[in-house]
Amino acid sequence: MKAFTYLALALMATAIACEKTDEKYKDFAPGGEIIYAGKADSLKVYPGRERVQLTWLLTTDATITKARVYWNRRKDSTDVLVKRTNGVDTIRLMLDNMVEGPYTFTVYNYNSRGDISIKTEINGDVYGDFYESTLLNRLVKSKAKINNTLKLDWLDADPRAVGVRLYYKNPDGTDNTRFVPTTEKTTLLDVIPLNNTLEYHTLYKPSPAAIDTFTAVRATVNF
Repeated sequence: MKAFTYLALALMATAIACEKTDEKYKDFAPGGEIIYAGKADSLKVYPGRERVQLTWLLTTDATITKARVYWNRRKDSTDVLVKRTNGVDTIRLMLDNMVEGPYTFTVYNYNSRGDISIKTEINGDVYGDFYESTLLNRLVKSKAKINNTLKLDWLDADPRAVGVRLYYKNPDGTDNTRFVPTTEKTTLLDVIPLNNTLEYHTLYKPSPAAIDTFTAVRATVNF
C-alpha cells in the first residue's frame, strides 16, 4: 500500500512539473510549436575592392524562396530570391559600393510559408585605397648587366604578395611587361631595357580568398 502511495505521489509530481513546463512553453510560443526554415549552411566571404562576395549552401528545406542579408549593424540589407532544385544549391551574392572596413554579415532564409531560419553570421573585410596605400614593393637585392641580359636578384616577398609586374621598353622602343611570381628569386631579361631603366610594382591579395588584386606604387630600377 505504501509503495502504491509513493508511486502515485511521484506520478502527480511529474504531471505538475510537465504542466508547468508546458505553461512556460506556451508563454514562449503562444501560437504553438515554432517552425524554422532551413538555415544558410557553409557561409563564406570573399573580400574585394570596395565590394565583397558572399556564398552559402541550401542543403535542407525545399520550400525556401528567399534569403535576407544584413550588414552595417543591420542598417543595410538586401533580399536574394531563391529557386530551389532537387539537390544542394549554392547561393552567391555580390555587394558593391561598400565602404572599406570590417563587417559582420547575417543571413536569414525564408520559406514559402513565411517561416524564418535561425541566423547564420560571418565576419569579413572590404578593402580599398587605404589598404592599398600601405603596400610595399618587393625589394631588389642586386642587379647586373651580363652581355645583353639583365639579371635581377630579389629579396623574399611578403606572404600576401602574388608577384611582381615589370614594365620596360625594348631597345626598339616598344613596350613590354613581365610577371615575376613570388617564388622566383632571380629574374633574367633577355634584353637590356631602353634607357637602362624599368619600373615595377608588387601585386597583393589581402587574403587567399580575395576576389581582387591590389598593387603597390610603381618603383623605378636604374642600372
